[in-house]
Amino acid sequence: MKTTIFIIAEQIEKKVSSMAKELLGCAFEIEKIIPVSVHTILIGDHLDHATDYFVDNGCQVKSVDLSPLKASPLDMALKIIEPIINTVQPTIIITGHNSFSIAFLPQLAIHLDASCITGVKKIFQKDNQLVFSRYIWNTKFESQVYSEKKRIAISILAGAFQAKQMNTERPGSKIQVEVPDNLTTPIKLQFISRPPDTESNFDDADVIVAAGQGIGALENIEKLRLFSKCFKRSSIAGSRPLIDMGWLPYKYQVGITGKTVSPFIYIACGISGSSQHVAGMGSSEYIVAINSDPNAAIFNVSDLCIVHDTIEFMDKCMEIICLAL
Repeated sequence: MKTTIFIIAEQIEKKVSSMAKELLGCAFEIEKIIPVSVHTILIGDHLDHATDYFVDNGCQVKSVDLSPLKASPLDMALKIIEPIINTVQPTIIITGHNSFSIAFLPQLAIHLDASCITGVKKIFQKDNQLVFSRYIWNTKFESQVYSEKKRIAISILAGAFQAKQMNTERPGSKIQVEVPDNLTTPIKLQFISRPPDTESNFDDADVIVAAGQGIGALENIEKLRLFSKCFKRSSIAGSRPLIDMGWLPYKYQVGITGKTVSPFIYIACGISGSSQHVAGMGSSEYIVAINSDPNAAIFNVSDLCIVHDTIEFMDKCMEIICLAL
C-alpha cells in the first residue's frame, strides 16, 4: 500500500518557485524508501505553471487562487487546507521552512493530531521507521528524530532537497478549489508586495559575497564591496544581525526573513550559520565559508571551510589578485 504525501506549496511568482520544486524533491527522497502517492495544494497567484509542473510529475493538485482572497496563512490552514487534508487523509504533510509555514504548521499539526517536525534537512530509514534529521542549538548540532504518531507534518530547509521528478507513468490531475471570499477570523491579509527598494541584483549574480557580524566593523562593508568586485556578475549580501544593526539595507538580507538565493558560489564572510540564514542560501551550488571560529555552524553546510580572520583573508586575496593583474 502506498503512503499518501500531501505537499503544501506557496506560489507568488509566475515561474515555479525553487521551494515548490524542492518540496517535490523531498517527496522523491521518501519515494526511494517507501511507495508513495503525492497530493499537492498550491496557494497563491499565477498558479498555472506550478500546477502543470506538479501534474506532469503525477501529483493530484488542488489550487487556491489567493488574488481574490484576503486571508492570513492561519485562516487558510484551518479553514481551507485542513478540510482538504481530512478528505485526502495523508500520512505525511510537507511544506517549506519559511515564514509562511511558521504561521500555521504547528497549529495545523495539533488539529490533525500529527507530529510536527520543523527545519528538516535529511530523511532516511532506520529500523523500518522514517528518521528526520534537523539542526538544533543554532545549527551547532544535528538531531535525528522520528514520530510516534501515524501522521507527520514537516517543514524542510531551503536547499536541503534537490528538485527531482517523481517516478510516474502518467500525469496527475488538477482541481480549482472554490473558497469563500470572506473568512470570519479577525486577521485579514490586505496585500502582498515587494519592499520598495529592489536594486539588489541577486538574481543576476553568479557569486554572492555575504557578510555577518564577524566582519567586525561598519567600515569593512566597503572592503566587502571591493572583494566582491574581484568576481564577474557578483553582489554583496548580509545576514539578519548585520542588517538589524543598519550596516546594510534590508534589500541585501539573505535568510528566512529576507531573500532566498542560489548562486553558483556563495561566500559567507564572518557568518555564524544560523538555520534562518542557511534556509536562504543552502541551495547555492558551491558554498565557501570564512570564519575565525573553527566550530562555526556555517561550516556544517560549506564545501570549502576557511578558518581565518575574515578581513585578513579578504585583504590577502585582493593583494594576490592585484599582483596577478
